[in-house]
Amino acid sequence: MYLRIPQLLNADTLKLVDELIATGNFKDGAETTGIPTKSVKKNVQLDLESHPQREEFLRQVTQAVNENPIIRSAAIPRRMTLPLVSKYGPGMSYGWHIDNALMFAMGNPVRSDLACTIFISNKKDYDGGDLMVRTASGDIRAKLERGDAFLYPATSRHQVTEVTSGERLAIVFWIQSMIADVGKREILHDLGVAYDLVTRQNPTSDALQAIQRAQANLVRRWSEV
Repeated sequence: MYLRIPQLLNADTLKLVDELIATGNFKDGAETTGIPTKSVKKNVQLDLESHPQREEFLRQVTQAVNENPIIRSAAIPRRMTLPLVSKYGPGMSYGWHIDNALMFAMGNPVRSDLACTIFISNKKDYDGGDLMVRTASGDIRAKLERGDAFLYPATSRHQVTEVTSGERLAIVFWIQSMIADVGKREILHDLGVAYDLVTRQNPTSDALQAIQRAQANLVRRWSEV
């Protein structure tokens, strides 16, 4: 699944992110990647460790992710990594790569089933900097509005194209799903879409209860908790 999530972050959280960026220090992004991708990663990342607004930033972003109905339906999250704030200026890019299968958050392992990029810069304020994800049917390009997010399988090869002018700011994190198999997650997401549609059209129907029962029983059968 390759999904756009409109306005994952609201105006208050975006304001907090802006303050974080304006007052924080950035370090070489290659410091946080493995040997295979060091040579293709050319960006900088916000150093959050000692930032006074770190905890509030983590709280608000995590809350937004946990409460978003698209992420709940499509990802069925079990845990997530700490969000990273990345910056690309002119000449910076992140070449084709695949994310590490296992990452760590607060000392705990996180299997990277899905990756999520939240776009912080207004897309008219920079040129280039597209997120490109390779699929069997061709490359998908994502360059979204401020506050929007793009959710995609972390198993995919992807890149951030070179920024030619302006500045691209984004938040990136990874999700471990309760459902490891991507095909099963797609089935559950389709059932979730059907459930929402029937809820709006006929909330007292037997069809709604049948969809809910099927969805719940499949989660019981497939989930890893």
